[in-house]
Amino acid sequence: MAKSYLNQAGLPLGLRNNNPGNIVKTNIAWDGKIPVSQNPGAFEQFYELRYGVRALLKQLVTDMSRGLTTISLIINKYSPPHENNTAGYIQTVSSAMGIGANQAITTLNKAFLLKLAKAIVSVEIGANYASYVTTQDYEDAFAISGLNLANIKLPAPKKKLI
Repeated sequence: MAKSYLNQAGLPLGLRNNNPGNIVKTNIAWDGKIPVSQNPGAFEQFYELRYGVRALLKQLVTDMSRGLTTISLIINKYSPPHENNTAGYIQTVSSAMGIGANQAITTLNKAFLLKLAKAIVSVEIGANYASYVTTQDYEDAFAISGLNLANIKLPAPKKKLI
């Protein structure tokens, strides 16, 4: 049975929305997305957790393919300083990934992508809740993502955000 935390009281917003990456609400027609007309919040809502994780994976691949190929560039776009403690966020994700904040990411594969998504989710919903999104949830999301990551070569990092 598909996992859902939709509207479950007492959980962080990212889990209550089945959007553990806290992707901001847009007009993107994500698979499994609750229609904007039925979502009064500022962040996307999904019917099942795997769809929210899938959206995060696809967003990360899109951003990285556009040259956001350092942890610093990814997180600055994902969590801008005017809204968050971006420096702390970058440090946490860089540490979890075992790479420098400004180290160029040149190759993208499934293992790296899932590790990056887990690090982001841990910050977004809090380390105390990160285990609510299991390894199987990430695998399920990847399985429905349509992504084919046979060590994709990435462009050089952008000098500024796009």
